[in-house]
Amino acid sequence: MKRLITPLFLALTLAQAQQATPPAQQATPQNVTFTLTQDLVRRSADSSGKVTETIVESPRTVLPGDILREEVTLRNVSGRRLGQLNVNVPVPRGTEFSTLTTTPTDRWKVTYSTDSGKTFSAQPTRTVTTTENGQRVTRTVPAPLSSYTNVRWTLTGMTPDETLKFSFRVKVK
Repeated sequence: MKRLITPLFLALTLAQAQQATPPAQQATPQNVTFTLTQDLVRRSADSSGKVTETIVESPRTVLPGDILREEVTLRNVSGRRLGQLNVNVPVPRGTEFSTLTTTPTDRWKVTYSTDSGKTFSAQPTRTVTTTENGQRVTRTVPAPLSSYTNVRWTLTGMTPDETLKFSFRVKVK
């Protein structure tokens, strides 16, 4: 079964403490441009078993089981240094989070949401109740990757004209 790729929505917010405008009155910042791409990742193995990846840019259709790379490119076009930025990318409908490809550094941290971006955590958890030795036991356990709904990078800042790329992979359901 072929599927059309679902368009993505990207939320980008500036969280600069020095801004005097109340949050409710702030417009979407024009200090950063962003481009979101969705590419197909094809893996193949040669006769020795070595796996290579080929990226197919902006495929028109995908099949269940295909792996897609969600990549956002940010560029600071303000002409000045920007403070903290949050880059929130939802996992597209019809897919499930697979792996993170842009790992945390000293300049940004990565958090995930399992509730459509209401809360974020470095390792989301969920509560499960099981029966052990005849008694109900409730525990907090790591949430499965398939339940992740959003990926967020929190940057410490960007220098003028700086360009950064962030990506993660999803599997088509």
